[in-house]
Amino acid sequence: MNNNVSQKESKLFFYVYPYGYNPYRIKSWDIIIGFMVFLVVFVGYLMTLTPSVGAGDNGELTTTLYNMGAGHPPGYPLYGIVGKLFTFLPFGDIAYRVNLFVAFFGAGACLFLYLLSVKLLGLNRDSGDINLSIHLPAILASISFGFSYSHWGQSVGGEVYPMNVFLVSMMLFAMILWYEEMIYFRMEEKLHFAQRKTLLLFFIMGLSLTNHQLPLWYIVAYGVVLLPITVAVIILDRQANFKEEFLDRGWAFLLFVIFVLITGLLFVDYGFRKRMLFPNDVPEVLISIFLLPTFLTIYTLGVKFIKPRENWVDDFFKTINYGIWLFIFALSIYLYLLIRGKAVAPLPDPKPLSWGDTQRLDILFNHMLRKQYGVGGSKEFNYMLGQWLTVLKYYYEQFHVSQFIIGIIGIVYFFLKEKIWATFSIVAMLFLNLALILFINFELDVRTTFFQEVFFIQNFLFVAIYIAFGCQLVLDLCNWGFNKLLKVDKI
Repeated sequence: MNNNVSQKESKLFFYVYPYGYNPYRIKSWDIIIGFMVFLVVFVGYLMTLTPSVGAGDNGELTTTLYNMGAGHPPGYPLYGIVGKLFTFLPFGDIAYRVNLFVAFFGAGACLFLYLLSVKLLGLNRDSGDINLSIHLPAILASISFGFSYSHWGQSVGGEVYPMNVFLVSMMLFAMILWYEEMIYFRMEEKLHFAQRKTLLLFFIMGLSLTNHQLPLWYIVAYGVVLLPITVAVIILDRQANFKEEFLDRGWAFLLFVIFVLITGLLFVDYGFRKRMLFPNDVPEVLISIFLLPTFLTIYTLGVKFIKPRENWVDDFFKTINYGIWLFIFALSIYLYLLIRGKAVAPLPDPKPLSWGDTQRLDILFNHMLRKQYGVGGSKEFNYMLGQWLTVLKYYYEQFHVSQFIIGIIGIVYFFLKEKIWATFSIVAMLFLNLALILFINFELDVRTTFFQEVFFIQNFLFVAIYIAFGCQLVLDLCNWGFNKLLKVDKI
């Protein structure tokens, strides 16, 4: 850590981390164990892999992927681009290769879940060696998630959700890398914004949305919980010059907040209020995308050429600016649907299957935003209680009852050990649950509830982490009891 540090620690930090903050560092054996977890899960998927075209959307998604077309909304461009590479494998039919592609990323999610679990479980426990109370719970939780009911079922057929979970797990791992660097260097006199980790995180956030919009609610939870609390831990009780520099750039922060609000209002307008988008709505969408980064770019260039007195606000805006542009760059993968729509259109009938004729920006935006499905269904919210009970049932069905009980205990232990991440996990899960219930407003018949379950798979990642903390508590209690017995024997 830099010796040039501020003199006063934040009271919030002492509340959150009364025993200090010593993050776990990933070792070479963690990578090896992570790949072993991946192989165990992947081999299990291979043994149960659908041999050809399966039920549901498997046929449509396999066909659009192979023909390089658009799948049903939101189109799944990243799924199509990466999956196309797997169709060149020299064995099996096309559908089998696509199923293999899905299984690969389903197992890959378990690798990142293991690394994330090790990071969380290893806080203030890093001895430099393999620690059973860290590594064993992480292994058990990762493999348990890999063979959980919904994730396993989706990972052995050509579905999009395993790649979604892979991207979410990778995003969460990038979040904890960013968070650790921000907290670890919290005492530096010059604010440290973890520039490289911030840029990586923003890029992965954008990338995660090019397969499905489900990760959006974790990104919102990051903006509502993880980001502001992290900033609060760092800036509270700072020296006077910190506040002076902030006030000196107060006008810039005011503009920043205004542009954020305008962007949010525009997004709500065209994303939720308008039933469909037309060509005259395209400028509104483009303004919402480029308004904030354009302001930040102008500000950053102005600072570069004017060269005012050094101010931490300038570094903050520069980092956010680069991050937003990387976020947009990752989202530009959706242009693949536009390009392929134009390529397929002039071909003679029967044309390769491509959903939605995405030749214009307004059609592309409608496709991306899933406008054809609408919001909230066509009925009143008469089944809210039943919907919440159904969602709770989804969680219960994923794991063995003993694991579920351990997971409930693990939530409490997680909160005692790592309050900020425990809070973030709960808020992220609630946001996704609430969003799916409000936007889909699903019926409670057997067929509908069966098909809705896949939307919640990314939340089951956190359930697996709760199970890991529950297992760690059991191991800690066993270790405590064993040490107690040794002391009694010595007496």
